Amino acid sequence: MARKSRKADFVSTGRVEKPAIVTEEKMVFRAGLYARLSLESDANKERGTIENQMELLKKFVDGTNDIVVEREYMDVSKTGTNFERDGFEEMMRDIRDGRINCVIVKDLSRLGRNYVEAGNYVERVFPFFEVRFIAVTDGYDSSREGADLSVCMSNIFNEFYSRDLAKKIRASYRSNWKKGSNVCGNLAYGLMSDPMDGHRIIADPDTAPVVVRIFELFVNEKKGYAQIAKILNDDGVIGPKAYKHFKKTKELPGNYNPEWRGGTVSRMLSNSYYAGDSRHNHHGSDRFAEKKQWEEPEENWIIVEDTHEPIVPRVLYLKAQERLKEIHKNSRNYGKKNEGELSCRNFYKKKAVCGDCGASMYLIKSTSGAANFVCGGHLTKKGCSRKPISENALNDEVLRVIRIHMNVYVDSMEMLKRINRKAESMKKYDVLTKEVRNLHRELEKLAAHRQQLYEDYAERLIDAGQYEAFAEKDAAAEAELRKRISEVTEYQRKYDRNYCASRDWEAAINKYRNIRHLTQKMVDAFVEKIEIFSAGKVTVHLIYDDMLEELVAYTKEREEAGDGE
Repeated sequence: MARKSRKADFVSTGRVEKPAIVTEEKMVFRAGLYARLSLESDANKERGTIENQMELLKKFVDGTNDIVVEREYMDVSKTGTNFERDGFEEMMRDIRDGRINCVIVKDLSRLGRNYVEAGNYVERVFPFFEVRFIAVTDGYDSSREGADLSVCMSNIFNEFYSRDLAKKIRASYRSNWKKGSNVCGNLAYGLMSDPMDGHRIIADPDTAPVVVRIFELFVNEKKGYAQIAKILNDDGVIGPKAYKHFKKTKELPGNYNPEWRGGTVSRMLSNSYYAGDSRHNHHGSDRFAEKKQWEEPEENWIIVEDTHEPIVPRVLYLKAQERLKEIHKNSRNYGKKNEGELSCRNFYKKKAVCGDCGASMYLIKSTSGAANFVCGGHLTKKGCSRKPISENALNDEVLRVIRIHMNVYVDSMEMLKRINRKAESMKKYDVLTKEVRNLHRELEKLAAHRQQLYEDYAERLIDAGQYEAFAEKDAAAEAELRKRISEVTEYQRKYDRNYCASRDWEAAINKYRNIRHLTQKMVDAFVEKIEIFSAGKVTVHLIYDDMLEELVAYTKEREEAGDGE
């Protein structure tokens, strides 16, 4: 008997009917999306590197019909040379618990850069747990017949080739440095590349006079760094960073600080470029992979004399170096390799700022030996004051705020867990669990239907127009299902007897809850920013403040609804 065509049924009803021939439903994988970033920097944050990885993985899943996203895992500022990472370990726990049976990464290096161990996970651990592994940009899928890990490994070899090429380029740079050629486009304030010869350095006619003035104020008038910065600010001279942007765009955006700082003046006074000498290899970097930078020891510097016309007379430059040495020699810490004392005791660095001008607060010692935080901009910014606050007073206030935060969190979580252990809440949790399970079944049916729809199109039982119409309808239904699953899962999670608002947040509180004194690690874990105002007024902003506000509001909502009775 010939097979009955379903084409007429599709056309007449205008909606998708169940296939006349029963086919085996295709398995739908519950995927964990894993992303890792080795080093979190301002540049990475601006580019949203970790978010871009996740976006790529989600787009990949959207293009499949047998994968649904169960969870997302991230490790930020974590090396790939070992597997002791919070996000990775959490993913492995979910694999062992059977919550996910598919792992998707951007490429093998995101799983780990210890490729022996990464290969062990891909070829032994994941298959043991019957977990599908996909490396998107490597084109590797363990469920595909004949999947070969050597594809990923070839990309690793390409990486090593690129790293070797980068070393050769740096060697070429060094060769040009020794010849006196300029191969750096980022020149110091007061200097520019010759428009006729990009390898030649010349004076910037707009800013070179400012550089000479700085040296003259320092040498001839014995002005200090902050005093020189204040003079330039009072005269309306915009600082180097703002000037660089202004020169390119001919406008000064609001997010740039045009003011001079004492530290900028100090660095300029020791810059040998102004005397006509080039200095290279001052900093080393691994720009290919981790984008790390470090300061090279002085013996590794490459200094080439008289590579360009000086903008500061050499005699004036040498006098400036003599005065700099004298200042350093008379410093309280001269000859000491940062013994530690103040640098190690300052837990805040750039997190503590002046509430009025926004400058960093610095920890300094007075002649009496007392340690105080003072505004770093009080000498260079009009209308600002020192705003001194003792080290102990600030530490006590920060610890007080953190402890209040932790206590409120613990109280709120205990209340929610008590509520969630009540019969009505447990019943609600079970209902939501069933709903999530049913929604996943609907998603699986939709995936099977999409597969059947394609087979019908391939067998010419429906035409292209019908296929596109039904496929578009399925895609809309899938998007709605995924949205509903996300909403219900989040709602269900809040009724869990072991409810956890955030694993990282909970881990930080459990770690420091019984610590009675402030530490650097505690500050790193909780503090986002500290604003210090006059009369010792302090405002402490914590990383989890918004989350705590939401948690308290939700707890109050559950209590008022009668769940807590």
